[in-house]
Amino acid sequence: MSAQTRGERNNNPGNIERSSVNKWQGRISDADYRNSAEYRKNGGRFEVFSVEEWGIRALAVLLIAYQDRHGLRTIRGIIVRWAPGHENNTGAYVDHVAKLTGFGPDAMLDLHSYEHVAPLVKAIITHENGRCIYSRATIDDGLFRAGVKRPGMVVTSRAANAAKAAAVAGGGGIALVGAVTDGLQAAAPAIPIVKDIASLPWWLLLAGGAAAGIAVVVWLVLRGR
Repeated sequence: MSAQTRGERNNNPGNIERSSVNKWQGRISDADYRNSAEYRKNGGRFEVFSVEEWGIRALAVLLIAYQDRHGLRTIRGIIVRWAPGHENNTGAYVDHVAKLTGFGPDAMLDLHSYEHVAPLVKAIITHENGRCIYSRATIDDGLFRAGVKRPGMVVTSRAANAAKAAAVAGGGGIALVGAVTDGLQAAAPAIPIVKDIASLPWWLLLAGGAAAGIAVVVWLVLRGR
């Protein structure tokens, strides 16, 4: 394989810029960031994630936010905002993504739908990096963390079960909880995994309930300050 691209090296295949406003889940700490190759090479412009799945999640969450907060549901509308013309050849970007996804540039998409958001995420990764090195399983994991589950996907990993537990703790809203943490409170996507909560092991349900109780206490304390 050829040398890593910037997006691959940063576990940020969408090349999302680092912002003090968005505290993305899975981003590395400020101390680690100041010691990163990204900080040394680019002056701290782009976000760096601990693993690629978190970077894919952030990409998906932003796309869903474009729909929910800004009403952008076409490839053209999304890419014009994602890659504005003063920095990019936006027209070429739109054409490339449309070709890769098979969706028309002005076709209406539903970014809560796996069938729409998954090919869009992969296409943006491909355009940003010149390729997509990530497996379907890796992309599915990132989407799952964003609250989008592939139809028929069987989730068996410990990480996925922990994500479901977080959904319990958040009243069924893993993506809502995550969006608040990210600084995207109004951008929480729909939660297709809630129906799977009943299949959780009892100990995960108990842990989720305990976490919910702790979250309430912390919120009350902070509110009282």
